[in-house]
Amino acid sequence: MSLTYVEVAFPIPLNKTFHYRADEARIGCRVLAPFGPKKSLVGYVVSCMSEKPSFPTKEIVRWVDDEPFLDQTLIELARWVADRYLCSLGEALACIVPPTLEAPKRPRVTEPGSERLASPALTLTGEQKRALDPLLNAVHASTFKSFLIRGITDSGKTELYVRTIDEVIARGKQALFLLPEIALTPPFLERLRERYGSDKVGLWHSGLSGGQRFETWTAVRRGKIHVLLGARSAVFAPFPNLGLLVLDEEHEPSYKQEERPRYHTREVALKRAELSSAVLVMGSATPSLESYWKAKQGLYQLLELTSRVEQRTLPIVELIDRRGGALSPPEKGGKDEMKSRAGAVARPYKSREYFTVFSEPLKLAIEQRLARREQVMLFVNRRGFTPFLRCSKCGWVSRCDRCSTTMTIHHGDKPYMQCHACSKREPVIIQCPSCHSMRLHQYGIGTQKVEEELKKLFPFLKVARLDRDIASQRKMYEQIYTAFLKGDLDVLVGTQMIAKGFNFPKVTLVGVVDADVSLHLPDFRSAERTFDLLTQVAGRTGRGDTKGKVLVQTHHPEHYALQCAKDHDYLRFYDQEIGDRERLNYPPFCRLINIVISASKEPSAHEAAEALVEKLGALDDRLSLLGPAPAPYSRLRMKFRYQVLIKGNDQALEPCLQFLRRYRPAKSFMTVDVDPADLL
Repeated sequence: MSLTYVEVAFPIPLNKTFHYRADEARIGCRVLAPFGPKKSLVGYVVSCMSEKPSFPTKEIVRWVDDEPFLDQTLIELARWVADRYLCSLGEALACIVPPTLEAPKRPRVTEPGSERLASPALTLTGEQKRALDPLLNAVHASTFKSFLIRGITDSGKTELYVRTIDEVIARGKQALFLLPEIALTPPFLERLRERYGSDKVGLWHSGLSGGQRFETWTAVRRGKIHVLLGARSAVFAPFPNLGLLVLDEEHEPSYKQEERPRYHTREVALKRAELSSAVLVMGSATPSLESYWKAKQGLYQLLELTSRVEQRTLPIVELIDRRGGALSPPEKGGKDEMKSRAGAVARPYKSREYFTVFSEPLKLAIEQRLARREQVMLFVNRRGFTPFLRCSKCGWVSRCDRCSTTMTIHHGDKPYMQCHACSKREPVIIQCPSCHSMRLHQYGIGTQKVEEELKKLFPFLKVARLDRDIASQRKMYEQIYTAFLKGDLDVLVGTQMIAKGFNFPKVTLVGVVDADVSLHLPDFRSAERTFDLLTQVAGRTGRGDTKGKVLVQTHHPEHYALQCAKDHDYLRFYDQEIGDRERLNYPPFCRLINIVISASKEPSAHEAAEALVEKLGALDDRLSLLGPAPAPYSRLRMKFRYQVLIKGNDQALEPCLQFLRRYRPAKSFMTVDVDPADLL
């Protein structure tokens, strides 16, 4: 038997491949091969050769796969990811085929396939028809093309997506539908399965079991699944005949992978579409400034939807100035009580404690909607009960002893404090550890506090909460979504995951409890994030027959991000923000690399960061270096952290990337984030 030599990449942060002897060549399969002291390690075969290498080789232990999981397009995509985001080829391949992906030991009972159900025919608006034509023409051409749809909330973007998918499937090709959050999949999955049949629509995200992932992966690779719905990792699915990629809510920062390799799904989708000669459609009511700027430059074809379907009007948005202090209680004889739909009596607004959560206009608006048997959504972008404890006598603040962050108070069977950076938990204390006084108070507002205050005001109200704590329990999340959609719940309280994608026709009021949470973060995108969130959450109301309203509580009502969100004016916000970006040389006018140097001792981290800046400064005069400076989270998981930010164009960054690929700082650890989504 003639020997073949295979090139193997391992999913480890080592930027090289290795050669082994094998009895056959199966490019794209996984193998078990000896590696260092380990008897075997899973690796990926990326090439083969018949000639013996000039160096000694070992023999693979065994083939893991009977048939290739990776085709040449996916291997090429992995090489691109490794080059752009400074990871090894093996780490990039592990994003595509996880080393642990294997068939379940026991056969899993799958849902019976359903026939395609007839969806009600929707009449397209004139704007939708004009936007659909170039999408269908691109599908017919079977060549790579990218589109950006800027469509206001409820303008019918999803209908454009599915009609384009219809054409792709009719031409015998497959489609990928990407969403930024796992939590958004249920309504889209229901709609796609109703349209195409449950056996033709697959679901892919990290919350699936190993058996579900294997079966979905295999069905996609064999062409049995026509449409795959998934979160960011689905961009690597093994389509043999990919014709369309849809990237909904393309502005969302959750499309950026936080762990190595730190890829951005939007950029990978662009490359995937290019390699597959497929069409990429990105959509959002609030496109990222980078994407909209590229569309204005002609790099993407821009399609715009400026009107809601069925001639629905955008909701009225009012800003409530919270700077005036507590409001006076209602006058005698005033309408200070109102029965809720459940027959409960609202508590009179008569103390300062309620004003910490609800202003008088927001409380009264909630009462009115409930009396009319309408639904309400309340948005606050903090989970937990309150962000921290503080002593009113000495000023002590509850902080994690492993990180520089405050400990968030969570209520439950037993209240506890938790660090949201390292997940450490501690019991809630009642005595200040600094001055030993009993004057500890909870400050700030989280989703749990909003939920609790609602129940105080309306004891028989049916309230549910959706945040990361709830979304981690998939069944609980789906139950809440279904109950709210059916009208079995009165109020839904949640974080940013309720701000996008959902269509609840009975919601006529959206309340933003604290609009300032993301407004003053130390990040150049803070204004953009605030505008996006407010615009998206405002779009959840007024989708039925009744006109919607949005009340936004803020301490900074004059800020341009809030003013533009109030007026639903994306273009005015874009003009203001893009001017600032150009003046300060931030994306899209440059690219960024964010480097964090961490060490167990603060001087070691500082010295390593200083040494790195000195070496980077000698590479290219066109590079702009900011730092080193303490990172926004200056201590995380017992490590001190310093930050270096690099600005430059593609040409200037290329030698910088090559240098960073090889560089290892002394007595510290270096994290490199290319094209970061945030700087925290």
